Amino acid sequence: MWQRSDARKFSWVTLCAGFFIGLLCLHAHPLFATSCAVVQHHAPSEADTAYLAGDFAKAEGLYQAALAKSPGEPNLANGLVRSLLRQQRVLDAASAVQSLIGDKPAPATLLTLRGEVELSQGEPWTAAETAGASAKLDPCNPRTIFLIARLAELSSRHATSRKMIVGAHQLDPEDSEIRAAWMRTLPAAQRITETEAYLASPRGDSEQALRDMRTELDQLKKWAEEPRKPCTLASQPATAEIPFADIRTNRGPIPFPALDVKVNGHLARLSIDTGYNTRFPFEGYSGLLIQRSVAEHMKLKPLFETQIPGIGSQGPRKGYVAYADSILLGGVEFHDCAVQVLDGNYRNDADGSFSLNLLSDFLVTLDYPVQKLILDPLPARPGSTSSGGLGDRYIAPEMKDYTPVYRSGSDLILPGSINGKRTMLFVLDTAVDFSALSPEAAHEIDKGHRESRYEVRDTNNNVDTSFSAGNVALSFANFTRNINRIRTFNVSMFSKDAGLDISGLIGNTTLQGLTMRIDYRDGLVKLIYDPKKAGAFSR
Repeated sequence: MWQRSDARKFSWVTLCAGFFIGLLCLHAHPLFATSCAVVQHHAPSEADTAYLAGDFAKAEGLYQAALAKSPGEPNLANGLVRSLLRQQRVLDAASAVQSLIGDKPAPATLLTLRGEVELSQGEPWTAAETAGASAKLDPCNPRTIFLIARLAELSSRHATSRKMIVGAHQLDPEDSEIRAAWMRTLPAAQRITETEAYLASPRGDSEQALRDMRTELDQLKKWAEEPRKPCTLASQPATAEIPFADIRTNRGPIPFPALDVKVNGHLARLSIDTGYNTRFPFEGYSGLLIQRSVAEHMKLKPLFETQIPGIGSQGPRKGYVAYADSILLGGVEFHDCAVQVLDGNYRNDADGSFSLNLLSDFLVTLDYPVQKLILDPLPARPGSTSSGGLGDRYIAPEMKDYTPVYRSGSDLILPGSINGKRTMLFVLDTAVDFSALSPEAAHEIDKGHRESRYEVRDTNNNVDTSFSAGNVALSFANFTRNINRIRTFNVSMFSKDAGLDISGLIGNTTLQGLTMRIDYRDGLVKLIYDPKKAGAFSR
């Protein structure tokens, strides 16, 4: 049964993160002043050369040997910790930072390193405090400013994040991570040029990261061959109510919520997805995923081939990006949108999925008890004539009881806990019918400590999912749900996309009986449970 949990704990961690981000922006203000000098890089050492070539294990050993001769040297410390993080050995990176800091007051460089590791461990609220302390010591450190930018983006402070990325790049245009993030802020034509220049020299990227970047460059070029309008909202009714179209799973009688959507005038039944997070390097992607046979019937125009990322043990699947002239949901219509087409069948007998992020200009309500999707206008930001646009999180007075959540692309990431233990991060995912824990989180729940062998260091690795936990209490967004036998699941794709540890998924079955309101623009969620409205639901 659903229970009201202690709201203070989860409100504190999310609101405090936003509070500290605000402080960090004040601390980082001098970065735009002439007093901040541009970083001057020395000729690369043997360890640096190994790191830049992507040989992170070799670089790790060389940095350790050099640190033995020069303990605490900032550039060597940076190299060692980043070599470990590039190998996704986050626990080892945390141990290395602690060893480097010891019991003495830490300089800004090491504090920022610790903040980066804390973020990778899935503790953005702790990373925000650490970044604030580092910024007080050195407001001109570009890595601190970049950490602030990452935290701001997670907290739906998009304008602040972009400003911080541009500032960090001004101070250190040769830092590969900063440069890669800065390139993503550029218009398509400039981004193509900068990406080509980036790929011309080794920058310390993994082979997978380089493949992804080359794929993005190829997609950008193909998209630029024929200029197109961005995906736009063509009709915006004040409110809309769209009934669910049920899709029943082969695992039981609980229906999957879906929507009847017209694409190019042809009807498709699409599973509702709170966050299908395939990132494209161009504007105009709708978030729709459609199986190939349906897409061909709709006469969607293919643009280029791509791969559809899989979740869990499922690897990528072939597909292509296509162009839809119109998408119609109820009275809401979009024009000129890219959709993703999947070879083969979509799971659960749906024709594909519909990412609710497409509706980010609305306050979105998923009302499970009455089986409806309800759209309402978002409150306008102060000083703005529209509800949308790139800006910072705004919590209107009428939304003060909403829970601030983190966002990675279109994924909604909620702080939560299992059995009242430490706060972890969970992706809200209505496209799966179960809730699950990562193997690492399940082991921690079972044994009371983390263990490096359960870290997912490569999405192609086979991960031990033998742990499972029974009779757990999952708490999130001010509610607690008792679950009999929660399963384990490989959530590494979500962790890699977000750049921080994701401990599990909150799926469709867990959300049954709730009314869920989502403000994608500002990263806010509110859950409502009415036992009279929900009926006898007790799963």
